[in-house]
Amino acid sequence: MNFTPPLDRLDDLLSEDVRRVVDGAAEVPSAPAVGLDNVRGAVAELYGLTFGPAARALGLTGRNVALCAGASQALSLLLRCFGGPGRRVGLPSGHWEDDLDAVDLAGGARVVVDFFDSRGGLDAQRLERVIRSEDLSVLLANFPCNPTGAVLDPQDTARLAQVARDTGVLIIADEVYARLRYDGVPPQSLLPHAPGHVIALGAAGEEYQLPGGLAGWVVSGCERLTDHVLRILVEAVNVGPKVQAQRRLLALIEPDLGDLRAGRKSPRRLVELRDAMRERRDALLDVLAHHDMPPVGRPGHRPEGTIFLVAALPPWWSGDDVEFCDVSLAGSLLSAIPGSAFGLPPSIRLSFGSMTLAHIRQLDAALDAMREAQVPAG
Repeated sequence: MNFTPPLDRLDDLLSEDVRRVVDGAAEVPSAPAVGLDNVRGAVAELYGLTFGPAARALGLTGRNVALCAGASQALSLLLRCFGGPGRRVGLPSGHWEDDLDAVDLAGGARVVVDFFDSRGGLDAQRLERVIRSEDLSVLLANFPCNPTGAVLDPQDTARLAQVARDTGVLIIADEVYARLRYDGVPPQSLLPHAPGHVIALGAAGEEYQLPGGLAGWVVSGCERLTDHVLRILVEAVNVGPKVQAQRRLLALIEPDLGDLRAGRKSPRRLVELRDAMRERRDALLDVLAHHDMPPVGRPGHRPEGTIFLVAALPPWWSGDDVEFCDVSLAGSLLSAIPGSAFGLPPSIRLSFGSMTLAHIRQLDAALDAMREAQVPAG
């Protein structure tokens, strides 16, 4: 059964408090609360050129884009809209603590969902069962995934979109690392597969390496959401995207648009970035394999996206992941985040975004030192 797309029923779907704010808000047309028009238009064009004919067929314009003060703000506002009191929100098993907080602040109920089976295949049947049995209103999909680096291939993407159509769930697709993948597969977005069921998120801090720039965006086929509802909510919280960050973002997007308009498959800047990150990832995986610390996330799959990966604790460590990170940091050996912070104990998340190959060699030596010292667990 195919359900009426949720975004076709936007006004009915909004939480009661958001609907009350939207209905009673005064218009402030001069305030660029959801971004400068030229930046919104550039993001819409970049989206269409990046994700292919199906994305371009949506006919997205700047009105389909809402710029926010980072992807975290975008997610928080969307959960206020669709994951409020009485709503149940599905989160992937590898998730940020911020995601949990965003659901709690919206007043919704969290449900942790595993997307993959024991062999690493997308388990569409189980997803459908969980969505129905848990009565999920919203499902957060984060691919390529921070923290694990897991990606979806085109078949997975189409199947997940079909799950949304078959169940009527609304998917918030965190795609901030969509173009940063290493398997040679073109970037994937859920939005073109089910535009009435999917809202996509992007951000400058990741693909454009603009940390702290506080420039994220929402892309939706529903103009009323991006050009009206979110604008009013951003005005209400009084934290819109900074003009300086938007101008910096536009300066970064324009060379990419030039390359894509000229027919390049990938912008030159992005190719260089991917090549560098792939080399670091491969070196890091080699070091971790030497220490019997396999990647965690999608079973049987290498981490193929983002600048992060999650690794199992080495077999010689007898404590938990928090103790491992504390001891390694106290000894200035390595810096990692406990996997339990992402719902993935016992493991650690490593970032190779700022690592050099020399740093990775130092990590190899640091792990050797920890093992030789046989550090106690507590």
